[in-house]
Amino acid sequence: MTGLDGDPLERDGLALAYAALEHVRRGAGLERLTVAVENARLGRQLLTVPRTVLPGPLDSTAGWSAAPPSGDETGDVAVLRALCRVALRAALVEGPTDPFDAVELALRELGGVEAIAVDPEHDVVRVQVAVGTTGDDLARRTLEVVRRHLDRSVVVEVVRGDGPAAAAAGTSISWVPSSPFELLAVRSDPSRGEVEVHVGGGDVRTVGRAPLARGLLGAVEAALDAWHQRPGAPRRSVGWAHTIETSSDSPVVVAVALEDARRVTVAHGIGDGTTQLDAAARATVDALSR
Repeated sequence: MTGLDGDPLERDGLALAYAALEHVRRGAGLERLTVAVENARLGRQLLTVPRTVLPGPLDSTAGWSAAPPSGDETGDVAVLRALCRVALRAALVEGPTDPFDAVELALRELGGVEAIAVDPEHDVVRVQVAVGTTGDDLARRTLEVVRRHLDRSVVVEVVRGDGPAAAAAGTSISWVPSSPFELLAVRSDPSRGEVEVHVGGGDVRTVGRAPLARGLLGAVEAALDAWHQRPGAPRRSVGWAHTIETSSDSPVVVAVALEDARRVTVAHGIGDGTTQLDAAARATVDALSR
């Protein structure tokens, strides 16, 4: 991140932490490596490489994780965690020169944030919120931090580390998208048994998840989970979801009905896609956009 030439392990602060993690990840042939460190100022923080990805859920008692799964923590991992802990503390004291490092440190100081992924090449900043976080204005404060440190447009994505079960954003902020609310991606992860729906509108991008085994309803619930993470988004639940057309030579078409807290139907949507999951997510976004 610093753009310096030479050995990355000769760098300081966050650059050193991520260089050390990347060195170990590559040497072990891992797809992803995460370590958890404790900091007196920030609390428990997760650092992951590649730096463009988030760690996902990590048990509060776990000190590290790897993909594919590795064995028990070794002395090398313990040393790596200690190095990352010292590097993070030094970065907070000395202050970074790289703007994305500055964004990451500022975001980690927001209560409830446990992990950050930055992708300067594509101007994306991803924020993972810890289990049980209930900060009503976290998304708004995240945007304020990014705007304060960066002088260009950046996509901000807020993800909850505990999946769809808990609320990481409340409804106290009024939010109106400055651009159309839209579906960005639908992904299934059989290894984790989840369907993942990415949605965006205005400057905020969020990700929702639900059990893949729920099929059609899972895609709707994942889209709603992403919606509920947006500041000021009213609570909605699925009333029903049905496939109304499917054949080998035409797109899958799904219709949904959404309800409010009183169990009253407030919107209908329809969507088409190459799969049921894609069509169901599109139908949900269509209903939420009305």
